[in-house]
Amino acid sequence: MIAGRHAASMPPRLLLLGCLLVVGVAVAVPSLTLIRESLLSAGGAFSFGNYARVLGSARTWHLLGTTVAFSATMTLFAGCTGLLFAWLAARTDVAGRAFMPVAVLLPYLIPPTLGSICWIFFLSPTNGLVNQLLAPLFGSPTFNIYSFSGMVFVESLYTFPLAFIFFHAALVALNPSLEEASAICGAGTLATFRTVTLPAMWPAIFSVATLLFIIGLESFDVAWFLGYPAKIYTLSIQVFLLTRYDYPPDIAAASVFGVIALVAAMLMVWAYRAITREQARFVAISGKAYRPGGLALGVWRVPAAIIFYGLIVVIGVLPVLLLAGIALDAVAWPFHLRGTADMANFVWILSDAESQRALTNTAIIALLGASAVVALSFFVAYVTVRTETKFRALLDYLAFLPFGFPGTVLAVGLITALIRTPLYDTIWIMLVAFAVKFLPYGLRNIAGSMLQVHRELEEASFASGAGLFATMRRIMLPLVAPGMLAAWSLLFIVFGRQFSLPIMLSSTGSQVLTIALFQEFDGGQMGHVAAYGILLIVCSLPFLVLARWVAKEVAGS
Repeated sequence: MIAGRHAASMPPRLLLLGCLLVVGVAVAVPSLTLIRESLLSAGGAFSFGNYARVLGSARTWHLLGTTVAFSATMTLFAGCTGLLFAWLAARTDVAGRAFMPVAVLLPYLIPPTLGSICWIFFLSPTNGLVNQLLAPLFGSPTFNIYSFSGMVFVESLYTFPLAFIFFHAALVALNPSLEEASAICGAGTLATFRTVTLPAMWPAIFSVATLLFIIGLESFDVAWFLGYPAKIYTLSIQVFLLTRYDYPPDIAAASVFGVIALVAAMLMVWAYRAITREQARFVAISGKAYRPGGLALGVWRVPAAIIFYGLIVVIGVLPVLLLAGIALDAVAWPFHLRGTADMANFVWILSDAESQRALTNTAIIALLGASAVVALSFFVAYVTVRTETKFRALLDYLAFLPFGFPGTVLAVGLITALIRTPLYDTIWIMLVAFAVKFLPYGLRNIAGSMLQVHRELEEASFASGAGLFATMRRIMLPLVAPGMLAAWSLLFIVFGRQFSLPIMLSSTGSQVLTIALFQEFDGGQMGHVAAYGILLIVCSLPFLVLARWVAKEVAGS
């Protein structure tokens, strides 16, 4: 019996070792390369001279302070906005609450790169549309998007939907009996929210705040388009400048910043996993969904809905309309109406050789990358969720660690590690980088689907004589296929809109769509920029609808 059990345990161990090997190499190679380069002096000896040079500069501490301040402020605004609207949708009778979880996805169609450009169109101090409209009243520009507040504003706008999604899921699963008791005792809606709902939500609040803070630390798109012109530097921007703009590149200093980001990522990911484990044990949260809409808002029922949907229109509809007008040459830039429209910008994209290459490269990376991540995530999720093997927690931690890596830092590690390989200067190094960076996205989606599968099905398969891999193929794979499809759809969107990794890794002939968009923006070709943007949005929409439909079907089954 002991020998049989030992034999039966070997496939899970082998699967764990295989996953640890793949994930460990993917994470360790860029990480250890960064550490080695940070310790390597100009003469080839190992020392802490690079750390003394970088950390001894007052500019470094100012830069790190700016990065932390930006991330913390964005976390506060995006988190509070997401929590407030999620509470309205899940726990009150606000008008239109059923459509709120769908409407909040609209801003997700606009990548941060494109969102930053759209708000430059609106709030540029020189020719922004809003400033032009307000100029007769106030004279000088009213708003300046090229500022710290502008960075926080735009990053918060396109991050709060993520906070909404997480908070809404937690609130729907929160037993409303205490809130109902509070209302029976005469407490008002806001008093119930403050004294009952918030204390019960603290584990979810801390976990989402940690997640948002990590996103802020690694932010590049918004910081580049809105901060760099104002000489506001964050860690990810500094790494980019040291490796791509400075000549000769200062790889040693960039690696020191990379190690700082690596340590921060390790701490933040550890904190996030610890908090989410505590959240799973929190007694007020259960897997059962409760009927929403119990608390009455009274006279605020309609105004609260107007504020929410007005925000969605401002950040998810108006930018797209402006982009469509510029792309169709119906709107000229600086802003004025032409009165005519044509498809010249779209014709240019589809006929220009560089644009065609960028579209092809983007499609290859998105299709292959999403498929590779989903396949690896399936095996990693199975080991971490469905087996009792030792070191599975280590595998889960390693697989989630890249989420905290700034894209520029991961790129430096991969460039240095793979510079002497055939992968360097090709789209394949980008494919590797994308797969490493976004493995946590696929893993979390697929692991969630696996947790919904009862273990009796696997036990029956094993009792019938089927092995581990046969059980995975015949039982687990068909049951989690919808979750894998949803994860693949979301990854396809994420890969197509990525900017920080391609701007570090792309070269002549390996540009992707976001880099082509950036080059046209840098050249002042706003019609081409808008056309690229509309193309990105139109291509993302079917996959977002598919992911939403699959998630809804799974939840209803």
